Amino acid sequence: MIALTLGILAAILHLIPWLLRAASVLGWLAAAFLCITTLRDIYSPFTDAVPMLALEFLVIMLALLWAMAGMMAGKQVWGVLAAGALTMWGLSSGMTWLSVHWQYADLFFRVLPPALLAVGMISLSIRARARRLSNHRMRQTDTTEATA
Repeated sequence: MIALTLGILAAILHLIPWLLRAASVLGWLAAAFLCITTLRDIYSPFTDAVPMLALEFLVIMLALLWAMAGMMAGKQVWGVLAAGALTMWGLSSGMTWLSVHWQYADLFFRVLPPALLAVGMISLSIRARARRLSNHRMRQTDTTEATA
């Protein structure tokens, strides 16, 4: 009887790392689903279907990017997935709390995506202009050095 009990205890202890890994993957998937559901609840009343799908696809891509960045950094995948799950869960619960407790949350969530897009486009255009100017200056420097 003691041998059977110790064998079952050893099997359970041997399975704990695998159970934690499975829990981190399932938690990551559940948090991504919760984040998508929260975005759908907030944005679906005033958003068409195609932009809503794009927003859901963005959440999926960010979740995958988080996992891939963790793998490329050499971190343990299971810890990265668990941290991503906690982050997504925190963001979705914070968005839900904000939409319930703040009277201007509707305006905030309507203005946030266009504002983020505008800031991103301005940043990209500034970077592209700076890159073009530096390439132009390099070419001018190269031609003046070649003629000298």
